[in-house]
Amino acid sequence: MGGHLIVDGYNLARSGALPLEGEPGSAEERSALCSLLSAYARKKGFRLTVVFDGRGSGSPERTRQAFKGGIAVYSSRSETADDVIRELARGAPAGTIAVTSDRGLAGTLPSRTVAVISCDEFAARLFNNWVAEIKGGPEDEPPSAHPDRKKGEGHRPKKQERKRDRLLRKL
Repeated sequence: MGGHLIVDGYNLARSGALPLEGEPGSAEERSALCSLLSAYARKKGFRLTVVFDGRGSGSPERTRQAFKGGIAVYSSRSETADDVIRELARGAPAGTIAVTSDRGLAGTLPSRTVAVISCDEFAARLFNNWVAEIKGGPEDEPPSAHPDRKKGEGHRPKKQERKRDRLLRKL
């Protein structure tokens, strides 16, 4: 267990994959997202950072706000949340997971230390975890992508894919 979870806040909230309270972009929606993520991160043993975009209307400086179980970072009005996430990822230790569906951002993160998971895939994991807590049973492992394929040298996933899969199993 352990690692760092960096979440593109508005990207996840606006994906439509999570039922959140409040108007889109409101303080109520941000609070609901942060509490949902913090409960999950605490259970899984991740340090949590949720990044929100303050570009255009935010503060002239980047701001941080602690909440129970994590930190919310608001980009300055002159930068995007993507810029903040890239900066956080540059100094991130191995085992860091970034949650975003922004392909442009995902393509620029250091793949050796940061695994990227889409908002839809992460939301499905959150939901499965929530259902497992209600039922009180063990969490189900996601089904294999190719259950009928035979194993062997020619069918083994690339090293990078295996590393990402090992890391994402912690989620």
